[in-house]
Amino acid sequence: MRWEREKGRLKVELLGDFNYERVLKLKALLKEGEELELDLKNCRFVDTEAVDFLYNLKLRGRKYRLLNRPELLERVCQILGVEL
Repeated sequence: MRWEREKGRLKVELLGDFNYERVLKLKALLKEGEELELDLKNCRFVDTEAVDFLYNLKLRGRKYRLLNRPELLERVCQILGVEL
């Protein structure tokens, strides 16, 4: 996982699966009031912890962008209404 901060935004590129381990790392990195930009171009698998993480960000009104979503995650996001 590669990340950098830029003008109130945490930009993250996942280098593998979007799973519980990555969710824990994202929770530790993401600061209050910071927007998350998550690039999933190298991600082949998304587990339920990752979906729950995104859903809870939406519930709390946190801003985030998902770049290069796998097709299945795209459908799940639409169903749950976690699109921005």
